[in-house]
Amino acid sequence: MTAMQAPASAAEFQLAAQAQGLALDAGQLAVLPALAAAAAAARSAEPAPDNTSVYLWGPPGRGKTWLLDTLFDSVDIAQKRRLHFHDFFRELHALVFAGYGNPGYRQDSAFAAALDQMLGRVRLLCFDEFHVKDPADAAFITRLLRTVLDRGIVLVATSNYAPQELLPDEMFHHLFEPGVALITGHLQVLELDGDTDYRARPGNTAGFAAGYHLRSNDDALLAVAGLIPPGAAEGVQLTPGTRTLEALRADGGQLWFDFEDLCHAQSATSDYLQLAQAHRHWVISGVPPVGGSNPYGWQRFGNVVDVLYDAGCRLDVIGMPDYDGVFPGIAHPTDLARIRSRFGMLQQLPAAGS
Repeated sequence: MTAMQAPASAAEFQLAAQAQGLALDAGQLAVLPALAAAAAAARSAEPAPDNTSVYLWGPPGRGKTWLLDTLFDSVDIAQKRRLHFHDFFRELHALVFAGYGNPGYRQDSAFAAALDQMLGRVRLLCFDEFHVKDPADAAFITRLLRTVLDRGIVLVATSNYAPQELLPDEMFHHLFEPGVALITGHLQVLELDGDTDYRARPGNTAGFAAGYHLRSNDDALLAVAGLIPPGAAEGVQLTPGTRTLEALRADGGQLWFDFEDLCHAQSATSDYLQLAQAHRHWVISGVPPVGGSNPYGWQRFGNVVDVLYDAGCRLDVIGMPDYDGVFPGIAHPTDLARIRSRFGMLQQLPAAGS
């Protein structure tokens, strides 16, 4: 299958998989007709019919992103966008608040203008890792969904959450009920829940460019990972947004943090997204045992893992000597499962059983 052909059948998806040495499982094959219909609607000049867009959800590592990318790459139109949800909202917030404080500024009109600028004449909009965790974003996302549907844009979204599980905090879930109604009422909601976590398979190269989990800062382990500890004079302050962070090294592509300075500071996902653009190799040292941090520290650490995985950066983690495959923290079980799957892709030093 070439990039100029839309995947119109399961057979064409299978050819794309075979070209990469992959074999689609039964769950993946079952969702192909809906994805093929979405691709065909995106290529049409007409607004997409109701229930053409797709919301594909399920546990991590089941192939949702591969299916999304294969569909996106094969639809031969210029009017398409493929974004990770983190990146979309970083761009959207920047545009909405760019004019804050100017005479006549109104957030509702600024939001509409930002969407116009981002969507333009888009026919196909692909979101990877669709989620709603922040009550402040619930109204934004609902309005985004309504705008996309009103314009007849084909939306294909992947998520680890069933629609009813979005914004899972019981105190705030009602704020996103209108958004849930839009998803369940106007998109095809498909579950992809195979038995295999493909990220855990040996030789999988998706996500992190490379990386190690070193359970100690032993010189021999550092040498295997090709790491040279930073000197005292290499410390630097970084201000990716409104917060200043202390880094042990920021030398070219490598960025080295101590866990305390990054995850116990008031850092945020937007900071990691900004820094990951310039620094493609991160090292986080001094990571405590799994009981050695507070929930907020582990949440930030999990956010770093998520961002760097999605950005395709290298991540080396030094510490967590007692990690046994259960990622620490009190985040939603779906989030912990995703982070555990991604963290498990790091090469373990020393290797298990050694």
